Amino acid sequence: MDTNNYIGRDERFSFRLADGWAEYGDGDDSTHAFWHESETSWTGNFRITAFHWPNETDSDKAGQYITEEIHDNSDAQRIKLGELDCAHYKKYSQQDDDGTLSYYWVTGAFNDIFICTFSIGKAQEALPVNLKELTTVQNMIKSIRLI
Repeated sequence: MDTNNYIGRDERFSFRLADGWAEYGDGDDSTHAFWHESETSWTGNFRITAFHWPNETDSDKAGQYITEEIHDNSDAQRIKLGELDCAHYKKYSQQDDDGTLSYYWVTGAFNDIFICTFSIGKAQEALPVNLKELTTVQNMIKSIRLI
């Protein structure tokens, strides 16, 4: 049994959770939240929010959603992670005195869409650990499979 194979609570998708990463509860039933617990300091939060359109059978709702995201967001670009198309962009926000940077990947297939985010402190953006964690997160997104 692969202990790093994470299966969503609704059992509609799975992905390979990177070594050292663990899930934590964030209070939202449709969001799966993770952090790199084996790092000595906080290196960011990774979240996957999954949506499913149960009554759609004749269209690629995910493809339409990704195209709309790219059209509606001038910062978004289309990228490919594994077999999945993604709308990818980053957004800065300010909370109290701390700035936050969130990377977004909107991806999916057919009736399933996944909004994936990786959030870090703004000051961490240029650090080598951020590049390492971004690669890790993209590899986790790349491994998403519908069940």
